[in-house]
Amino acid sequence: MTDLDVTAAAGELWRARSEHELLDGLPADLRPRDLGDAYRIQDAFDAYAGRRVGWKLAATGAGGRAALGVDRPLAGPLYERYAITTGGSLAFGDIGMQTVEAEFGLMLASDLPADGAPYDRQSIVAALGAFVPAIEVPDTRYRDHRSAGGAQLTADTACGGYFVLGQRVTGYDPDALADHPVSLTTADGSASGTGAKVLGSPVEAVRWLANELARDGRGLRAGECVITGAAAAVRKPGSGPAVAHFGDLGTLTLILS
Repeated sequence: MTDLDVTAAAGELWRARSEHELLDGLPADLRPRDLGDAYRIQDAFDAYAGRRVGWKLAATGAGGRAALGVDRPLAGPLYERYAITTGGSLAFGDIGMQTVEAEFGLMLASDLPADGAPYDRQSIVAALGAFVPAIEVPDTRYRDHRSAGGAQLTADTACGGYFVLGQRVTGYDPDALADHPVSLTTADGSASGTGAKVLGSPVEAVRWLANELARDGRGLRAGECVITGAAAAVRKPGSGPAVAHFGDLGTLTLILS
């Protein structure tokens, strides 16, 4: 079997993203055969998307896995170019998935290199820095993302899209995040949840990511932010403010137009 041309695969995904074109799937000769291929395509995607600021997780809850047609979480990069400041606006009409999510974000204060895996909860907590409230607007380049499969979805930055990061909070209890509530209010709907919706706890979600990346020889770095998947999500939120309220851990807003 010949080596996959990851540069060409990344270029096709970037073209589809830039032209707002939906794909039935990557061409057969550019399709990732496994998650290792998918992560290599993500690496090649950096040449188009630019600087990474962290990682995003998808399908960390049962509902998300069902919505994407996968049986495991997915991981992809967060790119600086898609960051929106709180209170900023986003033209929502071009977003294929038509969903907005409130997510628990965690900064890393120290590295979690591949050679330190497998990581337990204690080692993850020791590496954590600030809590960061987040809103994500996931997106996909596939017409039917439920049938694309985990490798293709991962190659497509794990349905990465625009995101908002709020004020960092240093005085928080990582052990309390599983029970911490969040609400998401939009013009046409609302939702609520807790940190337990993401693999039982946002800390556990970061642990999963560190061990997942280590299997491919990758690590997490100090200063990166991990947003851990949808704790509350609204599909077809309508035009107007989407407000994610994390209680004493912060509130942030994205204006959808």
